[in-house]
Amino acid sequence: MTQHTDILLAPAAYNRSDYTALRAHCLKIPIAKIADLYYSEDSPQVEMGLERFLLAMRADLIERCIVNNPATAEILQGARRGGSITTKALEILIKAADAPVPIPQPNQPISQWFRPLTAKALKSEHIHTLADLTRIMTNRGPSWYRGLRRIGAKRAQVMHTWVQQHEKTLGTTYASDLVAIPGLPKVVVPPSMDGPMAPIDRLAAPSWLDGSEGINRDTRFNYIGAANDLEAINNYLYRFRDRPHTLRAYTKELERFLFWCILELGKPLSSVLVPDCEQYKDFLKTPSVRFVGVKAPRNSARWRPFSTNTLSPASQKQAVLVIKIAFEYLVGVRYLAGDPWSAVDFPKVPTAVNPIQVEKALSQPLWDDVIERLNVRSNDPSNIQDRIALAMMLLLGDSGVRRAEAAGAQRSALRRSNWSADVYELTVLGKRDAYRVVPVSSRTVDALRKHWQDRQRDFDAEGAAGYLIAPVVVPAHDAAQERHANHKDAGYTTDGLYKLFQSAIKRLRLDHTVERGFSLEDLAALSKASPHALRHTFGTLAVADGMPLDVAQSVLGHKDSATTAIYVQAKTRRVVEEGAKYFAKKQSR
Repeated sequence: MTQHTDILLAPAAYNRSDYTALRAHCLKIPIAKIADLYYSEDSPQVEMGLERFLLAMRADLIERCIVNNPATAEILQGARRGGSITTKALEILIKAADAPVPIPQPNQPISQWFRPLTAKALKSEHIHTLADLTRIMTNRGPSWYRGLRRIGAKRAQVMHTWVQQHEKTLGTTYASDLVAIPGLPKVVVPPSMDGPMAPIDRLAAPSWLDGSEGINRDTRFNYIGAANDLEAINNYLYRFRDRPHTLRAYTKELERFLFWCILELGKPLSSVLVPDCEQYKDFLKTPSVRFVGVKAPRNSARWRPFSTNTLSPASQKQAVLVIKIAFEYLVGVRYLAGDPWSAVDFPKVPTAVNPIQVEKALSQPLWDDVIERLNVRSNDPSNIQDRIALAMMLLLGDSGVRRAEAAGAQRSALRRSNWSADVYELTVLGKRDAYRVVPVSSRTVDALRKHWQDRQRDFDAEGAAGYLIAPVVVPAHDAAQERHANHKDAGYTTDGLYKLFQSAIKRLRLDHTVERGFSLEDLAALSKASPHALRHTFGTLAVADGMPLDVAQSVLGHKDSATTAIYVQAKTRRVVEEGAKYFAKKQSR
């Protein structure tokens, strides 16, 4: 249902003739007589329909008067329902309309500025004042209205535009906070319930919370020259500048802990004691509401340290591990005098029977079906994204590389094998900064070659270089534009590959051009699939087809052969499941 956007209580803009005409209408004087007495033939009021204009004027004045002065509600109640209007009531309306238009203030109720139905909808979501409305817009950003009943995108846009028009008194909300803004100001985080939040690269704290006077500071000269906690953490994180995935993971955990120290504990990181560390372990189980928000860019006002209010035991353990390692470093460089985390145990995490989720691997028939469907779609010259997706999926599913390894794979690292005419060799940089060689199928190379043609690049040219997989069309958002402006042939980010995978699966599921759709079982498997599931697909199918475990271990880049052996258990599981079906049939006879 289309929502109307007439939700604001517009300021009255009537003249004396209008008030006199309304008085006459209330006294039951014929409309034609009123038009002759107070208006010319070409008056806008007459052209739009004088009776309709006067009725709308009457309703507008009644609503405005009741909102601004609830004490008049009883007097105007009858008129509000369409009944007669007394002389006293009319005088109240005219007096209210003559008053100067007020300026919106944060503490004013929503009902003073928005029509009753809209105000009621906002109040039901605990938005009672203009300050509440501005706060939710700032915290949630452009999608602030989602989940609010009776507030659709169009109404939300009207409200936001109105708030922006009065930002001098109501304050600023989001503008285009999804866009990277250079030189963003530092955000000083006060120890209050409503304190702002910002990532560690924009974070600042009051002097008494910045750690410059922390009780656990080492009195000796510290090797990193850090004057406060934030400088110390940034020095520590700088060590991982060449390991982007580690840097991102460590940054996330350390800024979470730093925020907790300031906002929840009310003390600097360099003053925490063992009981404080134990308290943070409990906090990780259920982070407080103000720490949790929707997933948003780090330059967004909606950014929060957590995107979920429940962390798995494994995530809790990982958080403590990162902090423990960081504190060992800070003690080692003489920034801290002692390590309170050394006396803290890891959260208890049940040992998983199978830590690798091999059950997400696609079966051989489903894997073949997905590739066949993508092949058919990629034959259409206009389906550029399907050709990219096909190359990406084959690289992941035929070679077992990780998503980050696929994103960073270079053409110069791919060469035809000397040992087989149908196989190429790709050197990838994996975990622990270790290079390894993985086999690449000829069908993967064919898909890559077509993808390079879309990029107007010669895949087989001598000295061909560049990312194996890269966007043909750069997304319109500023982050992508800036990234590709600095590097014309930049590849996908790991998140970009994930989105590419998800969009391809969605297209396949919704493709009605094929005669046979996916079965319910296949649809369920695809709904749980991810780029990493294709790595499991390779491991499961390769081992099931007889690839020696030591070879599979080398291709997958596993440090421990026991990890690769899990894929053997996947075959055992299928044997047991099929055996169960067989036994059930025998018993039913």
